[in-house]
Amino acid sequence: MDSFIENYCGCWESESGYRLSIDLSRDDTVIVSFYRAGENKPMVRPWLDSRLAVNMVGRLDAEGSGTLDIELSGNVNGFCLNLYFDVIDENYQRLSPSIIRYEKEEFLDQYYELLGPLDTFKKC
Repeated sequence: MDSFIENYCGCWESESGYRLSIDLSRDDTVIVSFYRAGENKPMVRPWLDSRLAVNMVGRLDAEGSGTLDIELSGNVNGFCLNLYFDVIDENYQRLSPSIIRYEKEEFLDQYYELLGPLDTFKKC
């Protein structure tokens, strides 16, 4: 691997059936698509003019922690899906998710359920 971010690339599926497709971009970022459980088309993002959850940019955390922040709203606000590898997973095959947003953006709380239960993703 040339860059740590490449460990995130590939197809991932959560225990509840949600899927992520992560591809490396040219500028050491990734491009991410998000699929809800049981759906074959990318999720609709009602918080962003109902755009599909495709071509979302993912970047390694600037603080060097190795986590990946996926911009769920582009650069409109701080709504991000944060992914990180399980500490005991030396082969980079399991991701744990969390959601990040600015405290003042509490209107985004209503959309958390669209991202499904925040359970572990395994590499497909």
